[in-house]
Amino acid sequence: ASGRRKRVDALAVGCAGDLNLSSGGSSVLTPRVQSSARSLMSETLRLCVVVSGVQPSLGLQEVEVALERPVERLDDRIGAMEVQRGLLETVLAELFECVLVQEVLSVKAWCSNPPTYPSFYKELATKTEWFELANRDFAVSVRKLGGYPPASSVTLAAAVADGILERCKEARVNLERPEVRVRLVVSKRAAVIGVLLLRPRGDRFRFRSKRYKVFKHPASLTPEDAKLLVNLSGRGGVLLDPFCGSGSIVVEACLSGLEAVGLDVDLKAAAGARRNLVFFSCDARGHVVVGDACLPPFRYNSFDKIATNPPYGRSARLHSAGGRYAYECLLDEGFKILKEGGRIAYIVPLSADRPLSEENWFLIRVHGGLTRAFVTRVKERGGWRADSVPGNGFFDAYRG
Repeated sequence: ASGRRKRVDALAVGCAGDLNLSSGGSSVLTPRVQSSARSLMSETLRLCVVVSGVQPSLGLQEVEVALERPVERLDDRIGAMEVQRGLLETVLAELFECVLVQEVLSVKAWCSNPPTYPSFYKELATKTEWFELANRDFAVSVRKLGGYPPASSVTLAAAVADGILERCKEARVNLERPEVRVRLVVSKRAAVIGVLLLRPRGDRFRFRSKRYKVFKHPASLTPEDAKLLVNLSGRGGVLLDPFCGSGSIVVEACLSGLEAVGLDVDLKAAAGARRNLVFFSCDARGHVVVGDACLPPFRYNSFDKIATNPPYGRSARLHSAGGRYAYECLLDEGFKILKEGGRIAYIVPLSADRPLSEENWFLIRVHGGLTRAFVTRVKERGGWRADSVPGNGFFDAYRG
């Protein structure tokens, strides 16, 4: 990722185009594209984020929480946002840590409700400047979401490349070793052409999976789920996992640069979690306490965020706070020890009695008939409320 971040200023110099189809599905475009000179001096960039199809709403919320800003929904899996050019490297580093992010593009042009015929995408590519491709090698690749449009990816890529070459005569196609990778992401609701900035490997967290831990717990989370909970709980601050088990969430929080505390009533589990912290070199930032989540040994308003996976099923019977009682303890005691404005992110099985409304419940099928819900809430003086994107955060306050 560091190698990519060194090249992002050279790659992400595109200007955002806003193209919309007229009613009737004709190819008449109404572009709002800046000139190349103006784009070079622009202080902001328009980024496109493509998230996993497992739970698209959850993926876009993860991005919103990570960047502390709202994301415009172009499609279920496609989001767009404006970012300061001076913060591009930091933003890409944050997006690399998002579990459900699959691709990040610097937007060159986009449209809503794209048609199926390939010539449209050639026309779309001609509606913006390609000054960054002058005297440089490039290649075009295509990602079709939901199998749309029916034309082959090769045909669509060729159409976009033709449009680029028509607009920028000095550009050169090089499929083997391109200097710039142009990407077309298309679905029934939106099409985006942009410069590919980031495409994280899906298995980048696997070296923290159960098979590599020195202490294993039967109900331990995958590193992806643990990291997702940490991300959904918000940026910065001190994190608490009141049902830490083998310490998966505490490990992911520490590796994200946070200070984290794990609590577990089982002495064996707490000792094992501590061993895992040492194994992953997280013992400087991570702490493990033996205690009951229903009687937590912490002061009121002492934590900035909570991320946890309360016990249920077989694991709940081995825990002092079993079944629904564990969720009642989490919400009641968590409200006391969480600071006002702090977030809580937790997992519940779909079959559990739901202690809150279904707003901000993100359902993910695990295996067989088991479905889990990722739930996010924010503490307010009057009680819990549905999660929302904070304003006036680090990225909003930046002034270049």
